[in-house]
Amino acid sequence: MDVRKLSFTFEKEANESNAKLAPLKVAFLGTRHPHVMYRFAILEQMGGFEFSGFYEEDAEIAKGLSERLPRLTRFDCPKSLLDTNPDIVMIHALDPDVPRWAQFAVDHPAPFRGLFLEKPGAALPRDFYELADQVQKKRPNLAVELGYELHYSESLEFARKVVHSGVLGDITTARFHGGCPSGAGMDLWQAIPEDLGGIMQTEGCHTLENVLDLFGAPERVVSSIRKLPQRPPHPVVGWIPDIFTGTVDTDKFGVGSLLYEDVCSGIMEYPDKTIVLDMTAWEPTEWCNEWAIDVYGTNGSLHVIPDYPVGTLYLREGRGEFAAGETKLKTELPHGTSNIPSCYRKQLETLFSRVRESKTPASGCCDINTNVDILKVIDAFYKSAESRQWMDV
Repeated sequence: MDVRKLSFTFEKEANESNAKLAPLKVAFLGTRHPHVMYRFAILEQMGGFEFSGFYEEDAEIAKGLSERLPRLTRFDCPKSLLDTNPDIVMIHALDPDVPRWAQFAVDHPAPFRGLFLEKPGAALPRDFYELADQVQKKRPNLAVELGYELHYSESLEFARKVVHSGVLGDITTARFHGGCPSGAGMDLWQAIPEDLGGIMQTEGCHTLENVLDLFGAPERVVSSIRKLPQRPPHPVVGWIPDIFTGTVDTDKFGVGSLLYEDVCSGIMEYPDKTIVLDMTAWEPTEWCNEWAIDVYGTNGSLHVIPDYPVGTLYLREGRGEFAAGETKLKTELPHGTSNIPSCYRKQLETLFSRVRESKTPASGCCDINTNVDILKVIDAFYKSAESRQWMDV
């Protein structure tokens, strides 16, 4: 969902609260991923920070960014940018370059306290594991956040509260669906030749963050990751060809035409439950509208959509603060309205808080160790699909 196409304003009180604090200096190191434009749009309304500037090694992209975001000072070399001593370094490079720029920042003497990395954080899991080791050795107190903004969806907050409270009874199974709109598998960040794969890596990481957030990592997985037979082109929902064009909804692509997989599915085994996951690169609706989480326990069931936010709980017997029967999430905005801007804002506020206060919020965060666990599961999915065997995580 392109937040620039949405009309949103944040609470005046929240902005005033940020304004009372000493501003944090934010530097953008690497800006090839389109989400840099989204986060800039969110930051513009938040308060509580100032821009150090940006560095991008692609001269054409750097020029275009300077023209579109004049508040961001352009630096000619990455060292000069970090010499400004930012508090937070944000890296929106494409997957193969995220570890490289993160390592550059970690090795620079600037005493920054926060590091934001676009997900999934690397083209290959092993590259991220190496980065995580270096961060632990050189900057063990660094607040690192990965770009899983849906962790901060009000629907996921509701799901965490329900699942962790135990009101569902003994949970035996859960189902997670994710993917991307028809055509979006062609997006520049979904079709990177150096990557491990396609949507199972680039979008499955979002879904697996939800899985691990609610249930932790599985013991083993078995999966199918497939390119489907080629079909005639059809009108797309939308895709993003480059960082500046935005979403294009006038093209036609066909199933089977992607660089990587069209669909994937898997079974994740836990000692006390089984969880299934499925993904498609050809959803007929907008981003996240059909992503779904369904959890089944002996006392009830939970059904959640991250955005447009939906949460429905059914309990046989009332427990804790939840009554018997159906309970629906009371959303912050009218039902059927995207609240993605709030997800981005809450994530950035969480990172700011971690930098200022050096503590993790009760609702958790998307830190570097979380991403190591996510990538281990993704790696197991691809290895299982290739070997057609169960893989330990």
